[in-house]
Amino acid sequence: MRKHLPGWPSVTDELLETSGRPARILSAPARGTTGLSPQLLVHGLGASSVTWVEVMEGLSEHGPVVAVDLPGFGRTPLTDDDPLTIRGYVDFVLGVADDLGWESFTLHGNSMGGLIGTMLAARHPHRVDRLVLVSPALPPRTPLGLLRPSRATIDGMVPLAVSSVTALALGVVGLAGPGLDARRNRAMLKLIYPDPDGVDRAVLDLMAADFAEEIEGVDRRRALLAATRSISALWADPRRCWRAVRRIQAPTLLVGGTKDALVPARVLRSVLATRPDWEGHVLDDRRHALMLEDPESYLRIFDGWQAASLAA
Repeated sequence: MRKHLPGWPSVTDELLETSGRPARILSAPARGTTGLSPQLLVHGLGASSVTWVEVMEGLSEHGPVVAVDLPGFGRTPLTDDDPLTIRGYVDFVLGVADDLGWESFTLHGNSMGGLIGTMLAARHPHRVDRLVLVSPALPPRTPLGLLRPSRATIDGMVPLAVSSVTALALGVVGLAGPGLDARRNRAMLKLIYPDPDGVDRAVLDLMAADFAEEIEGVDRRRALLAATRSISALWADPRRCWRAVRRIQAPTLLVGGTKDALVPARVLRSVLATRPDWEGHVLDDRRHALMLEDPESYLRIFDGWQAASLAA
């Protein structure tokens, strides 16, 4: 079934048959007339295509836009053959592009989606016209880097950890209540938004609907655990990720923030030092998902980079 999203009339919510199952996609038709390239948007761990909804209309100035739910997340069901690994998600994203009829495309990836985009662009350079990495889940150069959490990580994760542990303890004795859930949800939102109270309620409602509804074949817990194991294996030996960074041929834009609790700014700066030919923006006081936190800045940075790339 195809429907328009309330509040975003240019964005449709529909199913695409791909890889032996219906995959949920959000799509926006091209509105521009020059320099058009399809835009494929890949979300992060535990998220869904909805995380891109605020920038889809703006991106459609550069070509048709599709944001996809990865298997096990959002509204895309699993199949018995899904490996639920980064390599498996790379293959899935390529399959989506094939079924859309896109021989090549601009790939945007946030967090785990950025890691997927990195590996895809390195292995299949002829498929990726341009690459946009938004706080990509790339590891420090050595595992020892994981032992030095940034101030942003401490400030962002400690309240979430405390509320989660408290909820677990009180839940055992039956005392956990809605107030504690609200504090935990607020701590999670602060990983993305500086002021959770100022977030557009329509965006939160879309995100919440993906979690609230039971969707046949969608097993978020299984997908979350399996994908986390796959990411952890790559982070335990970072050489594969860093080799992929060095192999990428596509013009690449990297954006992130100094207040990101999940991907420290020092990792992003290390990536940019390795690839000085990439354009990078590590923005003060920005967090983990710029396209949600500050869609206007995301589009402004992308528009400028795209224009410069076309003029080069």
